[in-house]
Amino acid sequence: MLKNYIKIAVRNLVKNKGYASINILGLAMGMAVALLIGLWVRYEWSFDSFHENRASIARVMKKTYFNGQKGTGDGIMLPLATELRTNFSEAKYVTRLDWGDKHSLVAGDQKLSRPGHYADPDFLKMFTFPLVKGNAEQALKNPYSIVLTESLAHAMFGNAEPIGKVIRVDNQFDVMVTGILKDIPKNSSLEFDYLMPYELNIATSDFVRGAQDQWGNNFLQTFVQLNDGVSPEAFSARIANLVRTKMNDKDESLLFVHPMPKWHLFGEFKDWVNTGGAIEYVRLFAVIGALVLLIACINFMNLSTARSEKRAREVGIRKAVGSQRQQLIAQFLMESMLTAFLGFVIALVIVGFTLPFLKDVGFENITFSVNDIPLMAVALAGCIITGLLAGSYPALYLSGFVPVKVLKGTFQVGRAANLPRKILVVSQFTFSIALIIGTVIVFQQIQHAKSRPMGYNPDKLIWLSLSSDLQKNFFPMKTELLGSGYVEAVSKTSSPMTGVYNQWEGFSWPGKDPQSQPLFSALMVDPAYFKAAGLKLKEGRFFEEKMLSDSNAIVLNEASVKLMGFKNPVGSHVKFGDDDMTVIGVTKNVIQQNPYEEVQPAVMLMRPYFTFQGLIRFKDGVDVKKALAAIQPVIEKYNPSYPFEYRFVDDEYDQKFRSEDQIGQLAGIFAGLAILISCLGLFGLASFMAERRTKEIGVRKVLGASIPQLWLLLSRDFVFLVLISCVIASPLAYYFLQNWLAKYNYHISISPFVFLGAGVAAVLVTLATISFQSIKAALMNPVKSLRTE
Repeated sequence: MLKNYIKIAVRNLVKNKGYASINILGLAMGMAVALLIGLWVRYEWSFDSFHENRASIARVMKKTYFNGQKGTGDGIMLPLATELRTNFSEAKYVTRLDWGDKHSLVAGDQKLSRPGHYADPDFLKMFTFPLVKGNAEQALKNPYSIVLTESLAHAMFGNAEPIGKVIRVDNQFDVMVTGILKDIPKNSSLEFDYLMPYELNIATSDFVRGAQDQWGNNFLQTFVQLNDGVSPEAFSARIANLVRTKMNDKDESLLFVHPMPKWHLFGEFKDWVNTGGAIEYVRLFAVIGALVLLIACINFMNLSTARSEKRAREVGIRKAVGSQRQQLIAQFLMESMLTAFLGFVIALVIVGFTLPFLKDVGFENITFSVNDIPLMAVALAGCIITGLLAGSYPALYLSGFVPVKVLKGTFQVGRAANLPRKILVVSQFTFSIALIIGTVIVFQQIQHAKSRPMGYNPDKLIWLSLSSDLQKNFFPMKTELLGSGYVEAVSKTSSPMTGVYNQWEGFSWPGKDPQSQPLFSALMVDPAYFKAAGLKLKEGRFFEEKMLSDSNAIVLNEASVKLMGFKNPVGSHVKFGDDDMTVIGVTKNVIQQNPYEEVQPAVMLMRPYFTFQGLIRFKDGVDVKKALAAIQPVIEKYNPSYPFEYRFVDDEYDQKFRSEDQIGQLAGIFAGLAILISCLGLFGLASFMAERRTKEIGVRKVLGASIPQLWLLLSRDFVFLVLISCVIASPLAYYFLQNWLAKYNYHISISPFVFLGAGVAAVLVTLATISFQSIKAALMNPVKSLRTE
């Protein structure tokens, strides 16, 4: 019987090649979208899953309360790790970790600059980063040791044995290679090329060494692995008030731990509550994948039920000769399963072909192989479910025909039969239009943030880290750079233009609420910073080299002036500890952090000993390639242990939009595919309806109907259904998009023209889709269509 079902299903597909092609292609595209999204979702969920102790590892974080606002941060004080090891038996392992800066690594003639971490020995016990050479218990015991990844070891030493080799770090100290790690997986929240002992950081940094007893200095990360049976919630309660206790209630911070399974997808906090994070996009695209696949299934249902009159006589004869309804249902389901399987094979080809083109929208680390047994098992199960879902309604509908009516010729497909089909068309276009509206809003929000005034000029501005050699030789280097003919200004600062490394409290001013301890972005700069960064001055002046009093001056941004309530800020006094500083100028707000949030209050001070970042501005009109070639030998001359590395500030700023850009592009691609699949089904329906009404069209032409009248007759029902979809989609899209925009402090207002434009676009696409069949039918010679009458 099964063989007979398959044979009949194949014959039907071959006999109706046009409709079968539309169904197969529609299902193939739907399954390809679902499979691509499934690959992306699986990758996002896989982060950190390779760690054997994943369930018991957590990051220590703190809840802060500044200026009436609740915040959450992961910057932790240095002495906490020792306190946890000594007095908290719940913690099995504890490790400190810096933020992964780049360091110069020199071995022989090989000179590299790579990112790495300072970590405690417990790091290799907690995390599953396996060593291929060396011993995890001993690798970080010696303060002057280093553990390399396999790829870095090969880059440094080629095929030579790396263990025991000596590497010069930052041209300051030597370390010995004591271990080789497997390369870090791409789906790891922690990325690095090497590890050095945290004790080495303490031994070689005056700043870190001086912070060993400072409970108010938060500048590193801390991780714990909890003992079996200890929950993150219970441990969070134990350590919550630890900082308050150590600082005699002078700090309002509350400590807690954030479990590793939540790091990647649940990393956002608002008002001390974990509000989600990337999981929102994972859920969004999972829904989009399901909806696109559902749209493809709706196409199959619509075309199958629309052609019911064609299959009615077949059903009647089969029932008359003894076929049971369940046998007919099995036959129709077999047809849908065969269609789905053919679509599935094509979908695999589509995924394999398109995946390389999606590298720039979040798929760069995602691979696809038919040898991936778990993936193929899930995909095949999805194919079966799709076939059953797509074929269930047509099977139940077609198998329910009454043979007597069918064979007597009295069977008619009435309005009741057309109603479900219209509902399905409205449903699929509702989804498609909502996706289009969402894509437009996401794009507008990104452009809104990109067009926001930055407060400085990022064009032809590069940023580089100042090594100890560059700091010692900064002024001779600056003189040579300015004399090259390509450079407009050279400056040094404590933070790059696209980030803030220092957040300070403790400022006071006349009229300040003594209970309030607002946090300020603290920027240590030199007088050339104003020209190099291209800042915009609102009033007053900036620091000047010849003004010795400027060492005790301060420059505010607009947000600071607003917070402090100064009506005439220039000349006002601000105290920081024992220092009484005079405000000499006010700059426009500068976007250095999140471009979707309000600019934080910032202060600029002349503190040259805190300036570890360099800014170089090229002159207007110079060839950037020639300028870089001119400055490279100058910088290498004073920085012999480092390769020449720099970053363009405008490129770094664009990286702030990378996540939203990727989401917007993916949403646009999938929205386009959704509307394409919908139109594919609409094309099939229009083709069938034109075929079904051939004789009616012939009669109307004979009676004098014009081509535009016939086109309108065949098009208006479809346009009406799409208009209904627009009415339904608009409020749904508005509701969800308003909630999405609410998470950004700086966001657009949704314009009604977006909904109007989406509706007009949907109607135009619909008309373009069905007009070919409508006009073709209207142009047909009525003699041919009425020949049998």
